Amino acid sequence: MKFTVKGLSENILFALNIFIVFLLLFGDKVSVPLWLQPLGRMHPMILHFPIVLLMLAMLLEFFRFKQVYNGEQLYQRFTTGLLLTGVLLSAVTVVMGLFLSKEEGYTGDALWWHKWTGVLVVFVSSAIYWSRNKIWYRAPLAKSGAVITTLCIIVAGHYGATLTHGDNYVLEPITSAKQVPVDQAIVFDDVVMPIFSAKCLSCHNPDKAKGSLIMDNTSSLLKGGKTGKLFVAGKPEISLLLERIHLPVDDKKHMPPKNKTQLTTEETD
Repeated sequence: MKFTVKGLSENILFALNIFIVFLLLFGDKVSVPLWLQPLGRMHPMILHFPIVLLMLAMLLEFFRFKQVYNGEQLYQRFTTGLLLTGVLLSAVTVVMGLFLSKEEGYTGDALWWHKWTGVLVVFVSSAIYWSRNKIWYRAPLAKSGAVITTLCIIVAGHYGATLTHGDNYVLEPITSAKQVPVDQAIVFDDVVMPIFSAKCLSCHNPDKAKGSLIMDNTSSLLKGGKTGKLFVAGKPEISLLLERIHLPVDDKKHMPPKNKTQLTTEETD
């Protein structure tokens, strides 16, 4: 039996599709071992590659049956190779994402939409790859599949950004409330909450509650998180929130984390 890179890639893709189905069906019973968790955390780093490859592959697939390209062998071979590479990397990325979603703090509608549209990207693009040389696969199917895959990529990307950066991240600069004059400001609503929204909510919201802490409403703030309450009335020196934001930036428990936008001196004072 002759070995080919294409054949091996197709077998790996088939196995990954089966593995994804397994994770979807039995994910609640699966515990990701510690040595695999770094693989899951690479999900945000890897996902950009298949997005670019698949978007380009879908563009080429959309026009594949145009007369000018239909008999062009280089166009057809390039599209096939690009599609296979994109689908394969997408499947790997989805597996990574499913591993990552098992970690604490990932819940809510944004995760649900990101997860299932990402899975659809793999399943639909895999179906396109395995069907595209069949007799019954013609231009309408090629165009429909390309459009569906592209829409799923866009939706998955949107909700992925919501999980990573918080809700309304893109439009926040132009949709955020105007600054209220000091003499009219309500301390919590107009001073404290905007800081939380800008610096804390990307990791502490209903869809991504790191440390079981949600900071988008008063009751959740008063409740605190896994490590305790954020505030102790009359005792700022032992209040967890103040303790964490004043730790050295290199400290593992410092908030916001080192790789996030830090609070300014004006905000902490």
